[in-house]
Amino acid sequence: MRVILMAVLCASVLAGCKKDDSKAGALNVAIDYSGFTRGCVTVTATDADNAGNTNSLAVAIPGKTPGTVSVAVYRKKDWGRVLSVTTQLHEVDCSGPVVGDQQEVKAQVPEEGAQDVTFSVRAIDGDGDGYFSSADAEGVVSGTDCDDRDSAVSPSATEVCNGRDDNCALGESDANDKKSWFVDTDGDTYGSSQVAACTQPAGAVDRGGDCNDSDGQVRPDRTEFRCDGQDDNCNGMNDEDFDVGDDCKDELKCSGKVACASTPSQTSCARLPTENPVAWYVDGDGDGSKGQDEGLGCEAPVVGAVTQSEDCDESSVYVRPGLPELCDRLDNNCSNAVDEGCGALAWTTEADVGGAADVTAIALYDEGRKAWLVGTGRLVHYDSTTGETTSFTSPSCTGNWRAVWASASGRVFAVGDEGRMTTRGPDPSDQKCFTLTAPNSNAQTTLYGITGIEQPMDPTVYVVSNDGKAFKWVEPYHADGNLTEFGSSVSDNLRAVWSAGSEDTLLAVGGDDNAKAVAYRYDTASSSWQPDLQGGTFDGQLRGVHFTDGRFAYAAGENGLVLKRSGGVWTSLPTVFESNGTTKAGIRDVLAFSEKGIYVATSEGRILFYDGSAWTTVYPGGAPLSSLDGPKPTRIVAGGTVGTVVSFTAPTPPVP
Repeated sequence: MRVILMAVLCASVLAGCKKDDSKAGALNVAIDYSGFTRGCVTVTATDADNAGNTNSLAVAIPGKTPGTVSVAVYRKKDWGRVLSVTTQLHEVDCSGPVVGDQQEVKAQVPEEGAQDVTFSVRAIDGDGDGYFSSADAEGVVSGTDCDDRDSAVSPSATEVCNGRDDNCALGESDANDKKSWFVDTDGDTYGSSQVAACTQPAGAVDRGGDCNDSDGQVRPDRTEFRCDGQDDNCNGMNDEDFDVGDDCKDELKCSGKVACASTPSQTSCARLPTENPVAWYVDGDGDGSKGQDEGLGCEAPVVGAVTQSEDCDESSVYVRPGLPELCDRLDNNCSNAVDEGCGALAWTTEADVGGAADVTAIALYDEGRKAWLVGTGRLVHYDSTTGETTSFTSPSCTGNWRAVWASASGRVFAVGDEGRMTTRGPDPSDQKCFTLTAPNSNAQTTLYGITGIEQPMDPTVYVVSNDGKAFKWVEPYHADGNLTEFGSSVSDNLRAVWSAGSEDTLLAVGGDDNAKAVAYRYDTASSSWQPDLQGGTFDGQLRGVHFTDGRFAYAAGENGLVLKRSGGVWTSLPTVFESNGTTKAGIRDVLAFSEKGIYVATSEGRILFYDGSAWTTVYPGGAPLSSLDGPKPTRIVAGGTVGTVVSFTAPTPPVP
């Protein structure tokens, strides 16, 4: 192939324009090529004396290999005769990439004829795609084809994700079909920031949509698990499973809206500003007036609750507004005064009641008008309305009796040494008693405490002993098997037992080996006595226990100790001292009608009264006392040594 190149490529000359004699001489530029069939060579002629005189011609490779392409170069008449001729190889075609180094030859154009100028170029295009191999080989032009064995790989190829560099640039990073991956910072298999790559990058996953990539618990495709004002499952909603904003009632039954609580996954009821809780009061003591504080609320906690207290003492049925004032040391009518117009309240002392033997225990019935007295070798019935006493001296009725309880019908139950128990009715014409021994007792067993629970027929009685056992006696009392051990035995010395009228309120008290106060509550579910006061908290063996109702119990004993039980918690009242003001009293029994009306009897023979703040002596003493009983605060009786009976009967107050 031969091409004529004018000093400035003259298209008209190439097209056969009129020959210029000044250009008769020429350079015959021959370019030898091998190793490829497609390409282009740019031939440039430049005046050596004036670089501004230059022109170029792009010469396509003719499509065979090896071969030669020739170009005739003429000078213009105003150019010098020495020309610089350069060649530059292109891949594919004349617009393709320049490859290899530029070659240069300086030659003088002859006056006539032609002078040969030769260039040689060698490049490898093994796959025939027009792009030369980029392999580094001596004497071979290095092209841009990174895989000259595959015509599908070349700089003009479309990069796709197939594990190779199709366009010989940037690997697969410029592939047009890269997959979407998502950076998973918190490791929950869902990512947030999107990245494109042919293969999975380290730390990336194929699932996106994580709206909080710093919390591994927050991700799509899960339930909303925290009420926190945040979108935990990345569905564009916050706390949708927690009913936030719905109507609700809070713990005080005030209207509100469901809101997230401070604890994650929890909700609370945010009270409306228009809802204000108030205090509610109920009738805790059963006297018909409501004064027990049931706490704050926007709704009544129970039917009949009121928002204004109606009772000044919710621990006693003997105190409420509207009751007549009695001479009983209580503010019966809630007037903030006690015993208005009553004057001094007197006690009556009788000695040798039913004989000179000591009274160890006394039990009243018939509104306190009648009583049973027991002691060593004595069982005596006493009628205060007539002053008549009846002693039951039959061998079946005698014993060293330690405690006594009488039912509403007048039936008596006495217990004492060697585990002996007896019962009888009040009829004096029958002198016999029914007596038996507690099961599994012995000569060292002493029955110290007894109480009863009324039944439709005859009562059920409960007894406790010094060896930690309890017994239950049901009617008919003579039948075999009707006196049994009751509940589990304990390791302490039990001295008294009482209830609020049901087995589940039974409470037994006494002392441990260190003379510390103990108490046990009977648990009906497990049929056992459960510790209620243990651990040596209070110093002094308890000798008596009494309930005002199921909410309040009082126990008393040695070292002037008086305890109050409320809500299952034991607390101490002020210590009781003997008359010298320094010796702690030996309390033998306790009787309670109110938190502000508690009596104790002491071994010194005194009876003291607690008004809610302090103890005062209401009976100055004489013979040592051992027992205290009374059905109501207007009738109280105590028993002691040498047949002593101390009684209080409230006088009738004057009419206002």
